[in-house]
Amino acid sequence: MTFNLLEDHAHFHKALTEPIRLRILSLLNSRDFLCVCDLVSVLETSQSTVSRHLAYLKNKQIVNCWREGTWIHYAINKDHPAYSVLQTILLGLATLADIKQDKQILAGYEQTPRQC
Repeated sequence: MTFNLLEDHAHFHKALTEPIRLRILSLLNSRDFLCVCDLVSVLETSQSTVSRHLAYLKNKQIVNCWREGTWIHYAINKDHPAYSVLQTILLGLATLADIKQDKQILAGYEQTPRQC
């Protein structure tokens, strides 16, 4: 995928307009990958909401996913043409209280057995 059109840029940036998507991407950026159930537990939202936002990000090729048994893992697509732009955005978000709290919750969650 290359960014050949202004429309491609607009679609990428539109994908980042939802706060929950930014939270998901920040969490994914802090790990190699996360399972849907990990994100549901940390974000304290429904599986359907998390899955809908992940599907949107996947459709825009911002994240990749793969299945291992019953788990579906997600990771940031490092081959995306705007990966460096995304990293800059996520670096800026890392200073926000909500993002810091999400990462603390994830660290605590990882100390317990998986819930999926």
